[in-house]
Amino acid sequence: MSENLLPYVFVLFGLGLFCLLTQRNLIKLLVGLELLGKATTLAIVWSGVLRNTPDYAQSLALMVIAIEVMVVAIFLALINAFHQKSQNLDTDDLRRLKG
Repeated sequence: MSENLLPYVFVLFGLGLFCLLTQRNLIKLLVGLELLGKATTLAIVWSGVLRNTPDYAQSLALMVIAIEVMVVAIFLALINAFHQKSQNLDTDDLRRLKG
């Protein structure tokens, strides 16, 4: 692997951060969060390739993927509960929920 993946990591991270900062839809926020997770996973694997420790990097990447799956499951459950209560997915309506 002689190709430098650092620009791809920065693009994925930038797009994820842009989604998190500009979107008001909860599903789009989840997509932005996933882009950040994929950028992290790619950076971990690429650093393992550069340091000649691909086994260690792949095990760390699998751990990150497992954590991402749990975060997505919890976030989707919260989105579903919010959608059933308010009938929309706009983050401005989250401020109205109390107790």
